[in-house]
Amino acid sequence: MKRILVIDDDEMIRIVFERFLKGQGYAVDCAADGKEGLQLLETEPPDLVITDIMMPETDGLEVVLSMRENHPDIPVIAISGGMTIASMDFLPLVKKFGAIKVFYKPVELEDLLAGIHELLGGK
Repeated sequence: MKRILVIDDDEMIRIVFERFLKGQGYAVDCAADGKEGLQLLETEPPDLVITDIMMPETDGLEVVLSMRENHPDIPVIAISGGMTIASMDFLPLVKKFGAIKVFYKPVELEDLLAGIHELLGGK
């Protein structure tokens, strides 16, 4: 069974993604911020990571950069509420630093699933 790590500071998003992905046959671990996510990544490496960008503690960009250095073979999907700081959209930047796919919130679950299938194989 493929394992997915979901990192997002929004509890509702973690719950929705976890239930949806488990229903699709994936094992799912969740983390409330990038720091916790990176710790989980070291204890039980997943097959794929879905990370929010704007989070407390360690943000999604730091997660992506750490993963490219320490786990370059694990694909990353980055998601964001589209929030910009100083007119900067972070999703294209995160893609340049190693996220394979990016989605703006609210994410359509079927689009997310299609992206997962593309990266891990599947339907």
